[in-house]
Amino acid sequence: MTPLRWGILGPGRIAPRLVRAIAACPRATLAAVASRDPDRAAAFAAAHAVPRSFGSYAALLAAPDVDVVYIALPNHLHAEWTIRALEAGKHVLCEKPLALTVADVDAIAAAADRTGRIAVEAFMYLHHPQILHAVDLARSGALGRLELIDGSFTFFLSHPGDPRAEPSMGGGSLWDVGCYPVSFARRVAGEEPERVTALARFDERGVDWTFIGQMRFPSGLLAQFDSGFAAPDRQRLEIVGGDATLVLDHPFLTAPDGPPPSLTLRRAGEATRVEIPPVDQYAAEVDDLSAAILDGAEPRVSIGFSRGSIAVLADLDRAARTSAGLAVG
Repeated sequence: MTPLRWGILGPGRIAPRLVRAIAACPRATLAAVASRDPDRAAAFAAAHAVPRSFGSYAALLAAPDVDVVYIALPNHLHAEWTIRALEAGKHVLCEKPLALTVADVDAIAAAADRTGRIAVEAFMYLHHPQILHAVDLARSGALGRLELIDGSFTFFLSHPGDPRAEPSMGGGSLWDVGCYPVSFARRVAGEEPERVTALARFDERGVDWTFIGQMRFPSGLLAQFDSGFAAPDRQRLEIVGGDATLVLDHPFLTAPDGPPPSLTLRRAGEATRVEIPPVDQYAAEVDDLSAAILDGAEPRVSIGFSRGSIAVLADLDRAARTSAGLAVG
């Protein structure tokens, strides 16, 4: 079997993890990298043994020896270049968020249908065994009736000019890290919230640096989360049931890029550690897309799931801006 040939658009901070992931997948090989800066692309290619580099995104999309494109560009470019890649005949793994509006997700879905190619949002953590086990355990009834999901994801953002704090590029902690606990709550609930509320601390340009949100699902399940760029590293999920509680410490970025997975079941005052094998979740998402392309398997993160995520994030953003008296785009 000839491995799928991958190209990377945007040699930024996440791209080396995809280099590692592709190298670990026997059904994938890394063929090229592209940047708008030819020197940057060439330097990345030399550092990571990538065979070819391009000085424009369009040039990589025109390359006949690239089957799949990983898009690691700023948020506001995700939809545009996902659609352009699909129309160039490439399959796509695009960093979250897949888009910034539901209309753009629908345009991506239409392009995928039109071209017969697959587009998947790169929510790598959803492929990790600890997340799969936690969702299965919660849905199985082992915790009793589900009452509450609580999540946190914060870190200090201190890089000058970082696109994640640039309003014109879809910046803000909600879109960057708040999307993780939001997507997890939706995954556990298996339905979309019927109501959301939110508050945020915005800077003078309208970028949220601290965000808190709440969701109520039709089943009665409640969820709340906080995200931010102005607090130390915090990653945590807790699923509260009527009989037991499940706690995930550092659930979104685990080894080899963070601490080992940690899943603890608390029942009647006793804590039981659930052993989870360490897995490179970036490699798992490459394997998942490879199976979708080569075997016809259903991607774990479907376009429909991504559409729901973007709709909820947009509603949360709108609620926080309305509460703060800011203009809603």
